[in-house]
Amino acid sequence: MKNNAVLTFIVGAIMLTVGLFWLMQIIQVSSLWGGGLMLGGMQISGGATLVPFIVGIIWLFYNPKSFGAKIVCVLGAIIIVTGVLLSIRFYVRSTSLYVFVLVFILIAGGCGLLARTLFARPGKSGKSKKSGKK
Repeated sequence: MKNNAVLTFIVGAIMLTVGLFWLMQIIQVSSLWGGGLMLGGMQISGGATLVPFIVGIIWLFYNPKSFGAKIVCVLGAIIIVTGVLLSIRFYVRSTSLYVFVLVFILIAGGCGLLARTLFARPGKSGKSKKSGKK
C-alpha cells in the first residue's frame, strides 16, 4: 500500500478536530463572582486593578512621548488581563472512562499523524538507490 501524505494529513486533522471538540464539550467554564486579584494574601477588587491603567492613560495623554507612561499602561493592561484569567474556573463534567480515553486517543492519534506528515523528510521513499557505475 502506498503512503499517501495528503490522506494521512486529512485523517490526522479530522481526528484532532473531533477529539478537541469532544474535549471542549466535556469541560465547563465558569467565573467567580466578585473576583479580583490576590496579591500577597490580600484580595484586590476588580475596580482597583483599573487604577494603574487609568493613571497610565492620563499620563500618556499629558505626555505622549513618555516611556514611563507607556510602561504603566502596559503593566495596567497586564494586571487587568491577569485578574480576568484568574477568575475563570474550569470543571470537567462527569463522563465515562470510555469517552475520556477515546477523546485522548483521538487527540494523541491526530497529533501523531499530523506530526508524521509535517515533519517527514522530503524525498524519503524507503528505496535505496544504487549508483550506475560499474
